[in-house]
Amino acid sequence: MRLLLDSALRAIGALLAIVLGTASAVLEAVFTPYRIAGWPAVWLVPTALVVSLFLSWFARAATGLAWGWWLAAVPWFLVMIFAVGGTQEGDQIAASWLGLLVLATGGIGFVGPAAYRAGKRTTAPPSRTTAPQLAAPQPGPSAP
Repeated sequence: MRLLLDSALRAIGALLAIVLGTASAVLEAVFTPYRIAGWPAVWLVPTALVVSLFLSWFARAATGLAWGWWLAAVPWFLVMIFAVGGTQEGDQIAASWLGLLVLATGGIGFVGPAAYRAGKRTTAPPSRTTAPQLAAPQPGPSAP
């Protein structure tokens, strides 16, 4: 019963990470062309970084998997790539310097912690083991 409940919670967490990754990318892409009093929505840049850091952490914690951050990152990247690239009809949601900056900072928020963890795991010094203790030689049968 406990294993079933744990698996169900992890599956719900994985689905939630996918939905939240998609929703955050859509919202960031939609708000990119907005202007407030003529100023571009530069607040999206730190927001994209913070949200992607949170989603990366949430996905790993909810699923218990080291690669769980991919569940939020893949839909986020797909939506942002299509938003920055535009459509065949010429509609461009986030095709501007701000859209590219949001894509870059959000991507750093996903990939940065994963790269840090991977580098920490592969470059950590080996664990120290205690050196074997040498015992004093025991006198043998030929000893005087």
